[in-house]
Amino acid sequence: MKDSMDNIRNREVLQVVLLQTLALFSEGAAIHRVYERVDESFHFPAEWYREIPAGTGHEELKSKGCLDWRTLPQDKLVEMVTTEPQWQNEIRWARNDLRKDGYLDANAPRGIWRLTAKGFQAASSNVTASMLSPEEKRIATPQPKKATPIEAQKTVKIGTNSIGHREALEEKLKFLTSSMPTADLAILVDIARVIRQRSLER
Repeated sequence: MKDSMDNIRNREVLQVVLLQTLALFSEGAAIHRVYERVDESFHFPAEWYREIPAGTGHEELKSKGCLDWRTLPQDKLVEMVTTEPQWQNEIRWARNDLRKDGYLDANAPRGIWRLTAKGFQAASSNVTASMLSPEEKRIATPQPKKATPIEAQKTVKIGTNSIGHREALEEKLKFLTSSMPTADLAILVDIARVIRQRSLER
């Protein structure tokens, strides 16, 4: 398995993933919505979920005397700077390639990713996916995380509104963190990242 994973072309796989995902949004989608849908629909190799510096994270690490972030353990890295899963960084590069090739609308509003007619055609024809190896195709095939019938029907009442389980948790989180000091909130985010990373490594 290790040898086959060494030959996986991340960028090509993520181009197919992105075409399939954006085809679901006729008017385009905000970047965070794209990330959410990809995370819900695809299962990537564990190493693609490795946290890497995001935004100005590289400069921040250099200012702290760390010239190579790869030498830091994951838990230490997420404590020091803002991070993101590696696949999110790679998918932005895949998006740039698709835009250069005319599959993404270069005139879409800032922060919105939208397919062109050529992009929708490529997504529906599956031509790009046909160029992937069997292992790459497996990764680029949607495998949604299925909720059990009971979980799918779960609703929680907040005030007079009946809302889904995820929305209820988000509402509770907003309430709990609205008065939380920024430092405590940062610790909470870091803990969540470490828990997610450990669950992916199992």
